[in-house]
Amino acid sequence: MITCPECGQDTDDDAKFCDRCGQGLASGVEHQTTNLLAPLAPDTQLAGGYRITALLSSTALENRYRAIRINDQQLVQLRERARPLSEFAGHSAAEDSAVEDPAGPRAKTAELRLNRPADSAPTHGSSEHDLQPPHVDSATGKQPEDNGQSTTASSGEQNAGLIESSDDAGFHLLTEAIDEADSASAAPHETLALEPAPQAEKITPDGNSSAQDEDNDQLRRGDDLGDVFGRVLALSMTLNHPAFQKAIGGFVEGGRAYLVYPDEELQPLSRRSGGLRMEESEALHLAIQICQAVSFIHRRGLRVNDICPDSVAYGADHRVKLTSLDYISNDDELQSEPIFNDGYTAPEIYRGKKADKRADIFSIGALLYSCITGERLDSESWREEAGPIRFYPPHVVTPALERAIRRALQFDPAARWPNVDAFKNELVKLASTVCVQAAALTDVGRVREHNEDSVLAFECRHDSLVSPRQTFLYAIADGMGGAEAGEVASAIAIQTIQDYVEEKLAGSANVELSATLQEALEQANSKIVAYQASHPDTRNMGSTAVAALIVPPQAAIAWVGDSRAYIFDGRGLRQLSKDHSLVQRLIEIGQISPEEARHHEHKNVITRSLGARATGPAGAESISMRLRRGDRLLLCSDGLTTHVEDGQIEEILRRNSDSESAALELVVAANAGGGTDNISVVVVTAH
Repeated sequence: MITCPECGQDTDDDAKFCDRCGQGLASGVEHQTTNLLAPLAPDTQLAGGYRITALLSSTALENRYRAIRINDQQLVQLRERARPLSEFAGHSAAEDSAVEDPAGPRAKTAELRLNRPADSAPTHGSSEHDLQPPHVDSATGKQPEDNGQSTTASSGEQNAGLIESSDDAGFHLLTEAIDEADSASAAPHETLALEPAPQAEKITPDGNSSAQDEDNDQLRRGDDLGDVFGRVLALSMTLNHPAFQKAIGGFVEGGRAYLVYPDEELQPLSRRSGGLRMEESEALHLAIQICQAVSFIHRRGLRVNDICPDSVAYGADHRVKLTSLDYISNDDELQSEPIFNDGYTAPEIYRGKKADKRADIFSIGALLYSCITGERLDSESWREEAGPIRFYPPHVVTPALERAIRRALQFDPAARWPNVDAFKNELVKLASTVCVQAAALTDVGRVREHNEDSVLAFECRHDSLVSPRQTFLYAIADGMGGAEAGEVASAIAIQTIQDYVEEKLAGSANVELSATLQEALEQANSKIVAYQASHPDTRNMGSTAVAALIVPPQAAIAWVGDSRAYIFDGRGLRQLSKDHSLVQRLIEIGQISPEEARHHEHKNVITRSLGARATGPAGAESISMRLRRGDRLLLCSDGLTTHVEDGQIEEILRRNSDSESAALELVVAANAGGGTDNISVVVVTAH
């Protein structure tokens, strides 16, 4: 077994990537080798004002805990990392020179430190060691200068100090630039300058009242959170967007630095139940939310850099959260240790080329590819050439979505989407496009000798970049009349409905679907009446009918008689049609209940049908609706509803996501319930 150096997940010896975080495991790839920080035991009390209650996770770089804030008993989560070596008490000048200057030419980010006046009280919900935003003089717009008083900090104060600096250029410039970008006068893509801040001087806070003079110049300072945690906290205080997991404070103790987060349940994609692969609709909505969050960052002149299954999570409300602010940078910033999420990091970063915001577009595309296929892109050749991107076989992907993903994953950044908003707009368009998949079944049942039901499933798809269109027509006709006359009536109804709708749609691109479908049923009624007139022996024949006409996302339902239409969506199962039957009329006037109707002696008496009247309309009705992804339509004859109650139908649809398997189980259930009539069903799934 190989232990991933990034997240600690155990993986097979021959694995090239970590299944949890995407870290490359191939030989020759350099990895972070930071020693694991031994987790603290539960009930450990920290000087920052927190008591650990449980260890949530432990990796090569950090530990995560659930803790309780002692002053108000509020639950929080803590990230714990080792403090930078140069921050430890008692370090020598020689040790200082051995530690790379965080503001030097090889620095991957600027140092961001915070400060506040000594006399300012902690904000609500923060301990006295929590980080606070820098104090700015309202008159000058500058932070107060240090008064020059400094001594060597005592060991206790070094072990748990407030993280502050009197001249924090990095944080001040960052917050100032973000505020300016948020203002109406800011340029839409202004680059934020993450300039290095000077090292914080360590001074002992003066405990007497003279430390708080009238100018509030005396600042208490402590140890530094370090490069990564300092950056995360600074960004948390300035990026006002709900899609980011933001720290609410930070403190240091001994050789460890901590960030404080609200206690919220987050499920990383890497730990998603059932694996990373998901339906196209879910993957699209996930990618759209990521694009919205990344666009927020890009408008402030920054890029995210860290977009992978382990840094994207679902919150309790199933909204997407980006959980890593660790590597956010601007396009001009040098990074000595750029993040390598193998299979998700853009190729230009592997090749040491200048990267811009299109690197994030590649990462979103790579994550979307993984969500669609369940696989990670092979990045072994990205230092020299484009890696293979395979969809077929074995993965079936909507052609338009495949084109969008391939453009995001172009090896040359100039060939990708020009910006994340353009990529998002394409995904929004694809998400609003409803695809339809259906299954139609009819069965003679267990009692009847003939099947007098007829079923229609007519699907026309024109996949064109110029004028794409889809038309779907489904219908069930339940014939009656005996001596095979019922079969003739239902067949006439189905054929007439199809012919009428095809002719109507061919003649005009803008037809009113519900009116067209209702007219089709009335046309079928006329054809059946005409057949009766020329064949006197069939004068008692007729048929019920129910039909659905779909031009995504619009749909129409029309019916006559007691064949039904249902919709199953997020609110459950609902009947769309209203039976033209005697018991339905008795329900409407309050003489019987729906439960009594199921067992009424006249439950099979219908009040309208195709062919029932020699003159006049059949009385078909219709409704219009808009289909959404995940909606399911059910058309059925009364051979189903006689033996399978609505609650059972709902359960069958709920546990069978595939239309064909759902249709089959519905027919089986009707036969198991008695099968006294012909059974016909059409299950339509919008995805």
